[in-house]
Amino acid sequence: MTTPKPSFSLGSLTPRWALLLFFISAVFLYLRTFLLPAIPLLTVGDESHYFLHALRMMHGQLPYKDYFTFVPPGTDLLYVGIFRLFGVHQWVVQGLLFFLGLLLIFVVMWDAQKVLRASSVILASLLFLVFDVNSALDATHHWWSVLLVMVAVGVLLSGRSSARIVLAGSLCGFATLFTQTYGCLSLLAIALYLFLTTDSDGRHKPNSLRELLLLCLPFASVVIPVVGYYAHIIGFRTLTYWTIYYPLVFFHAQENNPLAFFRTPGLHGMSGLHLLISFIFMHTVVPLIYILCAIRLAREKRGMDSLQWRKILLITLVGSALFVSIMSAPTFLRVCAVGPPAVILCVWYLNGPSRLHYWSRIALWTAAITSILYLPMSRQLHQHAIVDLPTGRVAFISDQQYDKMLWLAQHTHPGETFLNDTNIAFALSLQSPGPLDFVTTTEFTRPQQIDALILSMTDHRTRYIYLYPSLTAPIRTKNNLEPFLKYLGQNYHLVEMFSDGQILERN
Repeated sequence: MTTPKPSFSLGSLTPRWALLLFFISAVFLYLRTFLLPAIPLLTVGDESHYFLHALRMMHGQLPYKDYFTFVPPGTDLLYVGIFRLFGVHQWVVQGLLFFLGLLLIFVVMWDAQKVLRASSVILASLLFLVFDVNSALDATHHWWSVLLVMVAVGVLLSGRSSARIVLAGSLCGFATLFTQTYGCLSLLAIALYLFLTTDSDGRHKPNSLRELLLLCLPFASVVIPVVGYYAHIIGFRTLTYWTIYYPLVFFHAQENNPLAFFRTPGLHGMSGLHLLISFIFMHTVVPLIYILCAIRLAREKRGMDSLQWRKILLITLVGSALFVSIMSAPTFLRVCAVGPPAVILCVWYLNGPSRLHYWSRIALWTAAITSILYLPMSRQLHQHAIVDLPTGRVAFISDQQYDKMLWLAQHTHPGETFLNDTNIAFALSLQSPGPLDFVTTTEFTRPQQIDALILSMTDHRTRYIYLYPSLTAPIRTKNNLEPFLKYLGQNYHLVEMFSDGQILERN
């Protein structure tokens, strides 16, 4: 008599439930990024900055030297590859969002099943989908970097071999090529985890120095060649200025400061209400859950299963490191981007036997299922307009963006230069003059950038400039815009006004 082989399962999830959860996530994300049957929604997030950077690279420009950025070029290089493979189209960038969302869901599900039972894995995945990634579905460097960090966490949650430590270090290195703070601080968190914990059988501590080398050498082998390449072609001083000095000294000057953590989104209709609920959930869970988990780990170290204790410690340390990396500017998008560890820990923490835990889980299940049903339906039934643009057919669900886009589409041609609205520039295949895609009313925009921008606008005879409301109101923050505003006053005049700004035309 032969012994039957155990059926394959994704950790604590059976294949049937895992596939069903993945299918639900795919349908949800598709209906949030495309109008049926296959019309992409307009790109409206910060991701358009990196799409434009990729186009600059495709035209031979270099980051830090020819265009402004203060993060490593991983995102720009990734999008160069995607655009070369598929072309520059609206369906490509919305398809990218769809694919990124699926990757994030898969990794959260993969990590969660290593510390949660099946029903809790489903709950954590759904909460992440409707409250976290849906609220910040924006293909910036934040998500790609966190995705790689969460894969590194999953690798170590599966075991503590030399090969896994090497792989985790390499993944943190690749994460650093997208966001320097996420990758570096996550590496430190993992190093601390290895130092504080025993090996997989829990009986003795391994060689800490050896494990540290196994972690850091692959990290360095990934980061150093890329850093060295750009240091060689643009100069070490230029590279360190924009990736280290500038973020430390001037990044906080932008309106994104520590108080951004408390800046609530606008409340407009049911979708606005859901966004507010998502805001409250994410800002309650991050970073509070890390504090609660640290206290629980300290109290229950002897009573908790040792393997489970180590796994929760790893997620807590890495999640805390990710939150520390955004503390100087904790906007809603950034809070969501560093939220995956917190969502997993939240569900784990609420798996207690008390009535409070029970009713909290019921409330979260109700919110997740309601959101899964409501949000796609709301997006599909929303009033919309469909327009053919240089980057392809696209659907608008914002009247403000539609009016402005339509006017500029009728008055510009692909290849012209345009400033201050990256979403419009990408959609209409317009180029940015000089090193900047936009200017700010703070010291975030540097004097040397303004000087280069003015020279480029003169050389290109830039015809249209968009001014958002802050640029037309009295500026009360320290800034470097005086030469730019003076230049506009001498060379441009008002040609069109919209509810969210105005268009200037060259005299």
